[in-house]
Amino acid sequence: MTNATIPGKLVDGVFRRVLHDEIKPDLAAQLLEAGLDVKTHAPAHVARTVWYRSVELTAANLFPKATDGERKLGRHVIDSLQKKNLVKGPFLTMAKLLGVKRALKQAAEYSETFSPVALKLEDRGGKDVEIHAEEGNQLEFLAGLLEGLVAALGGRDVKVTIASKSAVKSVFAVAWK
Repeated sequence: MTNATIPGKLVDGVFRRVLHDEIKPDLAAQLLEAGLDVKTHAPAHVARTVWYRSVELTAANLFPKATDGERKLGRHVIDSLQKKNLVKGPFLTMAKLLGVKRALKQAAEYSETFSPVALKLEDRGGKDVEIHAEEGNQLEFLAGLLEGLVAALGGRDVKVTIASKSAVKSVFAVAWK
C-alpha cells in the first residue's frame, strides 16, 4: 500500500459525484458510521480503512445478491462515469485513438502522481498485459475498475484475473479482444 490515506477529492468523486443518486438514506447512515459523510465534502485525505469499509458497504448495498459485488461496483463506477459524462468526450476519444494498451501504459505511468495506487504495466504481447499494483486490499473492486476502463477504451470481451497477491502488492492479468 502506497500510504495510509486516499485523496479526499477521489473519495468525493466516487461517492458524491458518481454514486450520489444511488446512495439512499440507509446506506448514507452506514457510511457515516464508517467515517464517511457523503453529505459534506471529504477532508483532504481519508483513511484507507474508511475507504475500504465504504466500498464494502456500498457494494453490499448496491449489489446485495451478488457474490462479486465489489467487482460489480468497480465496473459500475467506470460505467457511471461515462453515462454521466463525467469523463469528457475528447479525453476518451484521444485515449481510444491511442489504443487500449498504450492508454493503459500512459495511465500506469501517471499513477504515482494521480492515483492512490501506484501501477506498473508489463506487456505480454498481443492484447494481454499484466498490471502490477501496490495494493493488497479490495482486489475485486480494482479488477472491476480495470474491466470497466479497458471496455471504455474500446476493448471487447475483457477478462481481468488476479494473478498474484500479497498484503501490499498484486498482479492483474488483463486480456481483451
